[in-house]
Amino acid sequence: MPTLLMRLRAPMMSWGDHSQFGHRDSRREPTKSAVIGILCAALGRPRWDPVADLAALKMGVRVNKEGILQRDYHTIQDNIRDKNKASTTLSERYYVADADYLVGLEGELGLLQQLDQALEQPRWQLFLGRKSFIPSHPIRVGVVDLPLLDALCHRAYEHRGRKDPPSQLRFVMEVQDGTDIRQDVPLDWQNRRFGRRAVTTQYFNVPEVICTFPS
Repeated sequence: MPTLLMRLRAPMMSWGDHSQFGHRDSRREPTKSAVIGILCAALGRPRWDPVADLAALKMGVRVNKEGILQRDYHTIQDNIRDKNKASTTLSERYYVADADYLVGLEGELGLLQQLDQALEQPRWQLFLGRKSFIPSHPIRVGVVDLPLLDALCHRAYEHRGRKDPPSQLRFVMEVQDGTDIRQDVPLDWQNRRFGRRAVTTQYFNVPEVICTFPS
């Protein structure tokens, strides 16, 4: 099956999948719910529309650059859930700084082409975990006629900086069975219902390096 490739890169990104109340976590790589949310925004698909077609796509992530996990300290006033409007709610919100990801989605060609066109001319604003986390690189990469793992392995690696590129990159691949379970498959946006999927983490050699930018 073909694969849709997306590049997710920004100074700050947030990938929470089990956040509650004042503690908002972030994983070290994009969640499936975040990626499908980006595609829904590109399509202009409202939250009350079904997303089963997008959730069925098989997803993999190549971590081009591991980011740095950072924490924001937030204070919130006039919280709609707080009966005491004069009080201040404290919130810890995590995000990943200076990371770079290549995301692949494997599925039927017609749907992938529709998604690719939507990423070229998105209907709504695209952001990476929070509305203020704007992409610093075009998200659209294109559709390639390769299965998911081959598509991620063969895509050239863009090296930046004066240091040598890494010898291997981390891949987080969706699999049928496994012990690493992520509850990040959107089932119903409005009622915040999410299904589970299994992933596995593997390391592969860096593919062809296409260019180097001095920092």
